[in-house]
Amino acid sequence: MPEATPKQRFLSTPGRFLFLRASSILLVFVSGCSYVHIPSPPQIPINLIYDDDCDEDIDCAITQPILHHWIDIGYVRAWGVVSSGHSRLGAPTLRLFRDYYGHSSLFPVGAWTPGCESNPSAPWNIAVVDKFDPGDTCANYQNCVQVLRQSVVRYASTGATHGLDYVITGPLSCEEGFRNSPPDTISRMTGEQMEQLYIRQFVLMNGVAQSGNEYNCDNDVPACAAFFAGVTAQNGYPPVYVVPKNTGAQQVITEVPVAPLSPSNPTSYAFASEGGTGDTDEDSMAVEYAVYGNWGWQTSPDSTNVVNPATGLNIWNSQSASGQFYLEVVADDHLFELLLKNPWLPSP
Repeated sequence: MPEATPKQRFLSTPGRFLFLRASSILLVFVSGCSYVHIPSPPQIPINLIYDDDCDEDIDCAITQPILHHWIDIGYVRAWGVVSSGHSRLGAPTLRLFRDYYGHSSLFPVGAWTPGCESNPSAPWNIAVVDKFDPGDTCANYQNCVQVLRQSVVRYASTGATHGLDYVITGPLSCEEGFRNSPPDTISRMTGEQMEQLYIRQFVLMNGVAQSGNEYNCDNDVPACAAFFAGVTAQNGYPPVYVVPKNTGAQQVITEVPVAPLSPSNPTSYAFASEGGTGDTDEDSMAVEYAVYGNWGWQTSPDSTNVVNPATGLNIWNSQSASGQFYLEVVADDHLFELLLKNPWLPSP
């Protein structure tokens, strides 16, 4: 008899269960005397920096409402948001979502400048920006390295250390620019020192387990290779948790109720422009891990993710511990879908 998978072991522990959906209420019926533990929301906000391309695939139009909803209900405090996209509409799209949800004063938006216009933007990005802020482009935004430095300094002004979750669901261009940044008028610290002192953990959507190529790494291979080679426990960095594209996150599907949403809702407009009503969203799953923790996930042994600097091929080496871990979904997909289903609210 074949050995059970981690997901099968997780699901068999509590017995059989059935999900009934009523508004935002989840009822879980369990056979036997054991039960499924639904994760509790964070008791204090998770301090977050979010780094995404927000161009190309449409998952940004799902992740952004979830992130802003969690800000509204006190799960998240965002200190800065940057677009690491090498395309012209990533930062404008992030700003549109920020402003739509009434969070203009909460955090800045940065862009990978110069160089952010090297790739074409996706049709849905073009449709959304042309509708709500025609003519905006990434060249109008502050460099993401400066925004990251400013965001960390603002967090540091609270007197806290080792408390920022840096969630990256795009290329590692902005992070590597930040990590290698020298002291300046923003801070006397280097980017390396700032990451080592103020970041609690990195959470990435990146790569493949055990090996393969994936868009976020391939879009800036030198940055990807340098990150995994340099951001290690041995070098004094916090742990790195990676959501690969092939360990279950892509099986979680978020449906968008396009019809009842206002035409001014950028998510509604994005999906209407594509003729769709939902999508997989591994980026949201990375944010979910930062907010809810490791419930529903299995964490790999302490390992090293080795990235070929020429090809972007990543290989996880479990024989070499460097504070890098990859994550595998073991809870039922529907549980995650329910955790992610509540952002479809009117703007404040």
